[in-house]
Amino acid sequence: MEEKKKLLEVKDLRVSFFTHAGEVKAVGGISYELDYGEVIGIVGESGSGKSVEAYSIMGLLQDPGKVVGGSITFEGRDVLAMSKKEKKQFRGTQVSMIFQNPMTCLNPVYTIGAQLMEALRVHEKIPKAQAMERVKEILELVGITNVERRVKQYPHELSGGMRQRVMIAMGMICKPKILIADEPTTALDVTIQAQILELMKDIQKKTGMAIIFITHNLGVVAEICDKVAVMYAGHLVEKGTVDDIFYNPSHPYTRGLLKSMPRVDAKKYERLIPIEGSPVDMLDPPPGCPFAPRCQSCMAVCTMREPPETTVGEGHCASCWLLNQEELTAEETASVKREEAAEHAG
Repeated sequence: MEEKKKLLEVKDLRVSFFTHAGEVKAVGGISYELDYGEVIGIVGESGSGKSVEAYSIMGLLQDPGKVVGGSITFEGRDVLAMSKKEKKQFRGTQVSMIFQNPMTCLNPVYTIGAQLMEALRVHEKIPKAQAMERVKEILELVGITNVERRVKQYPHELSGGMRQRVMIAMGMICKPKILIADEPTTALDVTIQAQILELMKDIQKKTGMAIIFITHNLGVVAEICDKVAVMYAGHLVEKGTVDDIFYNPSHPYTRGLLKSMPRVDAKKYERLIPIEGSPVDMLDPPPGCPFAPRCQSCMAVCTMREPPETTVGEGHCASCWLLNQEELTAEETASVKREEAAEHAG
């Protein structure tokens, strides 16, 4: 029996920016898969490479950015090998994106209706009247009322939450199979965030589309995602289901993220613990594990060799030497034992 194709496969993707100061290795070899109708959260702090990875899928990398290795496969097709014409058709009809700031993404001199119609008619040659009907339908789907009035309004006449709903409508209007949401709730207050997340969950159930949800907020991930990939300094340090990440975090960075956010199920007051240190300088990354300079459990080997990906459970893996000490050399093993003995004595 022929194996069913994955909707999206990213394998060993590497992206660099070639600047006058040197090469910035923004994405350093990440791999993950996305099935039909699945929601994956890409989590990490600012500068970890989350958005760069998404722009690579969309074919929207700008100079001096360049994909220097790896592959992106959509339903068996090589995305990186597509021509400009094929990529133009691919964007919108197969994969679409909600950008981070709706105020800067919407054109202030065109009405909402005109911008949504343009997004539709670029890909589908349909009459204006039919296009406008589709625009009204999609606006109603994303929870906007009084659509007859809204389509005639300009972006500045809408609230932040309404503009974000318009951006979601624009991303969905051509019925893509994958919707990439780049921190769609960052600039919104908590109440509107909850509404947008509820809306996206509802739309995903109705349409069956897959979603790549990019965020730095693990609380948002718990609300909407099926599985999670945690990024740090351009690397995927851990990936698994939502339950794996929240109840059995295996990488020190993931545990650090969880300790730095409040929990609603806490039985007593718990102090939030920030991750100490500064993010990696991507122009001059440290050797070994990228998280080593900030890791409380750092060993000598962590500063010398990059850890391999280790399977923790079914569909759950992490890249950390604490999980894979079998691959250490005799000298490195002796060093680890000395460090453990010193820590125990201290």
